[in-house]
Amino acid sequence: MIKIQRGDFMALSRKQIAIIIGASILLTGLFLPAISLNANNLLANIAGSSNYIQADQTYGVILLLLSLIVVTLAIAKKFQWAFIGAVAALGILVFRLVTFLSDISKFNSLQSSINPDPFSLEFDGFMRMTQEITVGISLNWISWIAMFAGSIITIIALLREDEINEIK
Repeated sequence: MIKIQRGDFMALSRKQIAIIIGASILLTGLFLPAISLNANNLLANIAGSSNYIQADQTYGVILLLLSLIVVTLAIAKKFQWAFIGAVAALGILVFRLVTFLSDISKFNSLQSSINPDPFSLEFDGFMRMTQEITVGISLNWISWIAMFAGSIITIIALLREDEINEIK
């Protein structure tokens, strides 16, 4: 059971501030555009992007909750539990990045096998214009870099054993 005393919130150590900053960077990365979609043909051009929470709802919400829990535990000086949450967040990020890259690669190979050769005579005229749609899915790396940086900063801050001068 977590006991919070009155003096626990008065002065934050540099360690706590570094943990809060790292978790905040992770939280910010969740709301930056993470995935982009661009679909176009001769008749239409559709483009858009979504943040991590929109693109991966379940894991996005889990990462959001983990970052908030880590901040709460850091303020309460429960660093062991905060470390578990930070490592779990980094593990989820690594797992989902590998999954996204694998899915995008599979999609691109499937799309290239389905789309006919641009010089083939399978389609002609208007039918050809509506059939040939190229879809591009890509990752927006700035959000992924922010999420990974936030997780790593949090873990490094949690691994520090010493308490540097407290800020009052």
